[in-house]
Amino acid sequence: MKFLRNFLFLIFILTPAISSSADLKRIPAASRITAVTVYSDRALTTHSTTLNLKPGSYLIVFEALPTLILDDSVRVEGKGTAIATIAGLEIKRTFLEGSGEKRIQGLQEDIRVLEHQFAGLDARKTGITAQKAFLESIRVAWGDRISKELAVGRPTSAELQDASSFIGSGITKAEELSRDIEFEKKGIKDRIDALRRQQNEAIGSTRKESKTVEVAVEITREGNISLELASMTSQASWEPSYDVRLAADTKNAELTFRAIVRQQTGEDWSSVDLTLSTARPAIGGAPPELHPWQISLYRPQPIVAERMRSTPAPMPMAKKTGQTLMDYDAMESKASEEAPVAFATTEVSDEHSSISFHIPRTLDIPSDGTRHGTVVAVENLPANLEYMAIPKLSPAVFLRSEMVNKAPYPLLPGKVNTFVASRYTGSSHLKKVATGEKFDLFFGSDDQVMIKREELKQHKEAGMFGKSRVSYRYRIEMGNFRKEPLTLTLRDQLPVAGDEEIKVSLEEPSIKPAEIKSDGTVIWSMPLLSGEKKELTFGILVEYPKEKEITGL
Repeated sequence: MKFLRNFLFLIFILTPAISSSADLKRIPAASRITAVTVYSDRALTTHSTTLNLKPGSYLIVFEALPTLILDDSVRVEGKGTAIATIAGLEIKRTFLEGSGEKRIQGLQEDIRVLEHQFAGLDARKTGITAQKAFLESIRVAWGDRISKELAVGRPTSAELQDASSFIGSGITKAEELSRDIEFEKKGIKDRIDALRRQQNEAIGSTRKESKTVEVAVEITREGNISLELASMTSQASWEPSYDVRLAADTKNAELTFRAIVRQQTGEDWSSVDLTLSTARPAIGGAPPELHPWQISLYRPQPIVAERMRSTPAPMPMAKKTGQTLMDYDAMESKASEEAPVAFATTEVSDEHSSISFHIPRTLDIPSDGTRHGTVVAVENLPANLEYMAIPKLSPAVFLRSEMVNKAPYPLLPGKVNTFVASRYTGSSHLKKVATGEKFDLFFGSDDQVMIKREELKQHKEAGMFGKSRVSYRYRIEMGNFRKEPLTLTLRDQLPVAGDEEIKVSLEEPSIKPAEIKSDGTVIWSMPLLSGEKKELTFGILVEYPKEKEITGL
């Protein structure tokens, strides 16, 4: 038995103890955000710390992390000269004790002093009220006595004057002191209310919720270890914005691609390595599944008393969409003759399912929701300019350019500001454009090209063979006052018949149109020399059965 006890004791002292969190040496990590990848609706932040550790078991604690961190997204990686093993991690909710405790105590002391002063003023007012009541009692008592003694020649006029002055001045002074005390009390009460409001605000800020990540690490050889804690956080986003500047020769355009980043994650991003990604984690990594679509014949069910009452189906919630546009200053300084300053652009990487833009410099983006812009890329795109007008809707001639996306990445949907040389011409919205795809941009109107449309006549008659007829006649005048020739594309329209019995036709156009589309759009291509004017006339004829009426004209 003694041998068995000694053997068990030997096993106990030679068997290594299993470490628990209480046995681990707790080390707060002095970490900072070093890298951020921003998506359209969230951000992946990386906190980094470097430690020199001796062999042993440690609990590395990343404190004061935002509550918006998604727990399932937290990952830890490490590297260094030490031989280490990451045994696990745990995420906890904690409360940060703010630095406002002393301030709260100071506010409480100030409130107590003022309340003491307030109570002292109340006591003074009580004494003054008693003095006033005493003087009032003397005044009443002396009034009865004086009325009796005046009959026998007393008191004298001097004595009456002294008594009257004594009572009158005493009551007046009591009234004045009462008013002064009330005024002073009101001031103290206002100060107490203000201090209490400050106290409530300080109390609300003293306990701030945060998250803590504890990483268990086993070190078997001394050395340095660098830990990187990556986590996904909501309340962060980026959106594209573009400046497109048409060159003077109208053959090319310079596209400046900017990213507008903002975040309210709860922690500032200071001097971070920023990457912008077009990936959309919110929609998931796999497509949705189709479920069997079952149909059957309708069989009405018997009406039961309990089924007579029905609750209305809930209305589907409308999908919330929103877009915040970047305010743009249209006033630009005059173009300098010196060489322009180039932008530092991003490093673009194709990640199969998405595109990433790595900003070449560190950025500071505070957690205040403000918009911060940075240049992503500058591209030169070929442009093919034409003049286009829709005189039925507008008396302006617009500059339209057909462009090709020659960038190695798609152009994402966003606001686009257009310029001709240094002149700001307006803004519009750019749709998604794939690499190599053609797209149209408009660069405002040109006052050097004139267009005017007028209706010449309108006629309605009941025609022969049971047909009614409605006819219109229009004239369009145009002129080129530029120094170079151009081609003007005109667009007008015919009504589209919604019934086979209605016939619509273009009547006697003075210039043959280039195209008539199925939706009724009529297109003319009009070459104009410098200083040349032209006139276009055409008619629209609508025929329909005489006994019927027509709508839409």
